[in-house]
Amino acid sequence: MSLPRALLVVLPLAAPLQAQSTPPPQSAFVYVTSDGSLRMRGAPSTEAPVITELDPGALLRNLGCVEDPQPWCQLQSLDGAHAGWVAAGYLAPFAGADPAALSSPAVPATETAQLEFRGGLTYGTMAAGGILDLITSAPADQAVTLSLEAPGNIGFAAFVRPATLLARGDAAAPITLVLPEGGDLLIRLADRSGAGGDWQLLISLD
Repeated sequence: MSLPRALLVVLPLAAPLQAQSTPPPQSAFVYVTSDGSLRMRGAPSTEAPVITELDPGALLRNLGCVEDPQPWCQLQSLDGAHAGWVAAGYLAPFAGADPAALSSPAVPATETAQLEFRGGLTYGTMAAGGILDLITSAPADQAVTLSLEAPGNIGFAAFVRPATLLARGDAAAPITLVLPEGGDLLIRLADRSGAGGDWQLLISLD
């Protein structure tokens, strides 16, 4: 008696998994999400020359992205020293305000308000990525102390209008100003991370 032939079962091959392509970030600023250093290149290709290496968490200005054949973004360091291309898969959108907002009022505010100059408390809620300008006039030869109560992501700066930076601070660092000749004062608050939050600004006059 012959042995039964072994049955040969042929299973269909599983369809290859398609790589999930994440659209490149469209935000004005991005940060590096890689675990190690990330190469910035001279063109959107892994074959292009390396310009520099970026540390994890590095914040950069986004000059624009492409998706064909692979998503890459053209980036610039905040100091303008380096510009080049980075694979978009290692980037995430940054939701905070322009990092230059607390250094220069040339960065436009998202909200402005006229403030009567007197001692006391001013308060509000900062939107995610918001920049608030409080515009007032300071008297001559009077010491003014600005104390901020807010989450750590909210910082502030004081400028003599139109563009002279006097001081910067945050909730842990009040600032004291004296304008010998008085003048127009710009007090700017900015959300540095995208978390927003409630704030209170105490103005003390000496």
